Amino acid sequence: MVEVPKGSKTDLTDNGYTVRITTPGVSGIVDIAAVLVAADGKVRSDDDFVFFNNPTSAGVTLLSDDSVSIDLRGVPADIERVVVTASTEAQGKQFKDVPTLAVDIHSAAQTLTFTPDGLSTETVLQVVALYRRGASWRLDAIGQGYSQGLAAFATEHGIDVDAPTTPESITPTPPQISLDKIRVALTKDSKDRTARIDLRKSQGDPNWVLTVGLEWDGRGAKYGRDGRVHKYGTGDLDVYFFCRNEITDDYVVISGDKGHQGDLKTWPHIHHYGDSKGPGHGNKPAVEQVRVLPQENGDLLVNIYQSVDNGGGALDTFGRPRVAIRYGRAGTDGLPGPDADEILVYVGNSKNSFWASVAHIDVQDGVLTVDGETRYSRVGSEKMPGLDKNGKWSRTPKGGPTGRSKKRNRGLGLDKYSGKCAD
Repeated sequence: MVEVPKGSKTDLTDNGYTVRITTPGVSGIVDIAAVLVAADGKVRSDDDFVFFNNPTSAGVTLLSDDSVSIDLRGVPADIERVVVTASTEAQGKQFKDVPTLAVDIHSAAQTLTFTPDGLSTETVLQVVALYRRGASWRLDAIGQGYSQGLAAFATEHGIDVDAPTTPESITPTPPQISLDKIRVALTKDSKDRTARIDLRKSQGDPNWVLTVGLEWDGRGAKYGRDGRVHKYGTGDLDVYFFCRNEITDDYVVISGDKGHQGDLKTWPHIHHYGDSKGPGHGNKPAVEQVRVLPQENGDLLVNIYQSVDNGGGALDTFGRPRVAIRYGRAGTDGLPGPDADEILVYVGNSKNSFWASVAHIDVQDGVLTVDGETRYSRVGSEKMPGLDKNGKWSRTPKGGPTGRSKKRNRGLGLDKYSGKCAD
């Protein structure tokens, strides 16, 4: 490993490199990106800006929030430099909040490291650049902060950024690239319990995937000071997705129960991936989730049930139960990749109720809105909460489903799975 100083130029000996930003002790605070620029210092088109909403371009691929791979053989001949940047803007931070930042540049045969210094109020950092030197490539250890923001940096390099509509603009500039990345956690202490994802950012790309699910670590889970799980606990939860048709007032309940997993080809265009059976398997949390085709307006209510077979008790003792809504390009497993938008909704309070509605999700005209206020059924009630015909939460909807033991009813945890929403 070779430590390179700021401003140095180093010959590169391989054809492929990975650039990774490390922030020991601070996680999720920096987003990496790369800009492919021609001899004039500008991009040829917006496709030359590689970031979370455009994760690949010729020879350059975003691997995660903090790393990017560069195949120098695949970089077009008219591209002179590949500039790797870092940003703390989406997290509302400045680089003075990341005192441990370092950069690793490695290939099969060469490993370089670089530690930028002297950073303060900047929110964008030009980290390194890989640039042509004759028939070869070199590394420029830049380490230069940029305090005017990511949008200004992008514009300076010829990238079209969303322009706000103003009273003076008769014909607003059509949006080219959205720099908004959603990464939100809603808890009982959050001032605002709502969050939104603009589903239109996919621009109709069928490779974008929307999933909604519940995750939990189990009763008795052990956590370290960094918040990571050291040991998973036990205990299963049943998750039911109450779907309301805004036109007909029909409802359908999708779950892991037999025959009620849903189908992406028919309304409500939701498919359940299967019953979790509890946490800890493969040293992982329990996950019950559905994939949703966000093509229609409608409501989705995420309900948790833990009555007959699990006994009473507070739902939030199950090891940080949280609803996870993710939207982004599919990874190798077909689920939203590591750079997807994400909204996490944590169960609040410690009430002894059999049912909790953790999230009410509404899609209107391509915008998904999450109401993360946790609502509970009456103590001792087996009635599943639902939505009325106006889309409002109902603790005991008239004629709605009732929870029951799966063990005694051939794996069916409800006495009905469809009907009409009442007044």
